[in-house]
Amino acid sequence: MHSKIKTVYLIPNELADGTAEAYIPEIVKEKLLSVRIIFCEDARTTRRFIGKLLRGKVSVEEYTLYELTKATTDQQLKEQISQIAEPAEVGIISDAGCPGIADPGSLLVAWAHKNGIKVVPLPGPSSILLAIMASGLNGQSFAFNGYLPIDRQERKKRIKELERISKAAKQTQLFIETPYRNDKMLDDLIDVCDKSTLLTISADLTGGTEQIITKPVFLWKKGEIELGKRPTMFGFLAV
Repeated sequence: MHSKIKTVYLIPNELADGTAEAYIPEIVKEKLLSVRIIFCEDARTTRRFIGKLLRGKVSVEEYTLYELTKATTDQQLKEQISQIAEPAEVGIISDAGCPGIADPGSLLVAWAHKNGIKVVPLPGPSSILLAIMASGLNGQSFAFNGYLPIDRQERKKRIKELERISKAAKQTQLFIETPYRNDKMLDDLIDVCDKSTLLTISADLTGGTEQIITKPVFLWKKGEIELGKRPTMFGFLAV
């Protein structure tokens, strides 16, 4: 497929609302001043982010936004790309953090590589990397597992499976949960994991209520902290 896209830039978003000024590097702001075509998860959220970051230097109305979600098919992506009539650089912006990591932006990145188009990742906050950095767990070998099963029994079964992998491979296991189920996830981890397993939680990373704790399961007590709906990265290392 012939395309007018010259370069795909991976543009990081803030993790916590109102933290862009502190955590989004200047190089990202500079690139947003030149890129005018953006692929994103949600157009309204992305327009708001661009507006906050550029502070009126460019009107958000000058940007053409294409929504790229987990429901987007290969054919729909090709149709979006075909609408780009002139040679252009494009950007990908996730709803939070770095695009392409647990994010539908990877679909466009894969397409770019397949078609020999340059891909440029720009630096910015990643909840996965910040969590592993601050955990004190094995940062040489770790795996991000996305969401665990919703069904509680299946979730507990998956936790035990990941714990066995962690112990055998000496590998840190990371995962996330839908925020309103955070506290149930923490309770399940305390119930299911071996008492010696090192359990870490990273809540509201970069935000005003940031909380990062790592300790053996036997020292965790149910209800000692309330995660609530704060975005949280969970992880453990079986020892």
